[in-house]
Amino acid sequence: MLTTTPTPSRHPTLRLWFSASCAVRGLAVLLALGALLAGVGATPVHAQPLPPRGRALLFPEPNFRGDPLVVDAGTVIENLEFLRNSGGRTWNDRISSVRLEGPVILVVFEDAEFRGAQATLTRDAADLSALSLGDHRGATWNNRISSLRLEFIQPVAPNFYRWERREAERAVRAAYRDILGRDPDERGLRDYRDRLMERGWNETQLRDNLRLSPEFRSRDLQAIIRKVYREVLGRDPDPSGHDSYLRAVRNGMTEAEFRADLRHSAEFVSKAARESITRAYRDLLRRDPDPSGLAYYTKQMLERGWDENRVRESIRASEEYRHLPRR
Repeated sequence: MLTTTPTPSRHPTLRLWFSASCAVRGLAVLLALGALLAGVGATPVHAQPLPPRGRALLFPEPNFRGDPLVVDAGTVIENLEFLRNSGGRTWNDRISSVRLEGPVILVVFEDAEFRGAQATLTRDAADLSALSLGDHRGATWNNRISSLRLEFIQPVAPNFYRWERREAERAVRAAYRDILGRDPDERGLRDYRDRLMERGWNETQLRDNLRLSPEFRSRDLQAIIRKVYREVLGRDPDPSGHDSYLRAVRNGMTEAEFRADLRHSAEFVSKAARESITRAYRDLLRRDPDPSGLAYYTKQMLERGWDENRVRESIRASEEYRHLPRR
């Protein structure tokens, strides 16, 4: 006779054991599921905020004025010529100040496709005309940026900057001219170039170190103020301006920053406008501007943003220019 093992449904004792076993296993599953759900509830997916990626705001005017071009971290722009603002104007060679937000560094280039002079910005730059280009004395980064990349920096560890020898030397020369008002001596160039290339220094560290140098602290501040006033405005400083800038240079303002600040004064802008108008009149009409013409074109330059080229276009369209005998 074939003997079979009773199933739980046929044997009361086994049925009771099976039911109890299922109940225990079911309770364990429910407890485990409850613990899992409780864990998910305690630590939701978005409980830990994502680290800020950062961005850069590139302004067409100094001191962060005008509608900016906003660039997110990780962005690479090979040619700013192809980017236009709301008015249809290209962004190429039109950036005058930069604000950085978040853990980012901005690498800018003088020419398109990452060519020409290069600079690395690790903090805000209120006026790029206070930053020397490096190779040519007197040339600055104001309205000279044609390509760029914005890099995200992991904030958990210091970033090691890698420099090409040529760019490191360019950065040292620019810093010396901006901070100390002179070209670096051979020893200074070599020392700071090695700090950039071998220790991973950035330009902010380089410039801050020069500000702490005995040479910077022992500057003849009175002489600097007189020199810059005469070179920029063509006159000696007035008492109010002298005292204001004396306090500023004592607190660390460099000669380059001082010079850039004066160039944005109403006095300098008016003086530059008069010089541009006079030059245009002499070149095109072969005479100095009359008072009404000078007043008109000065107003256009100061209030409507005309440049010298726009003034010349207007003069060429005048009756006087059209009837002028040609040489």
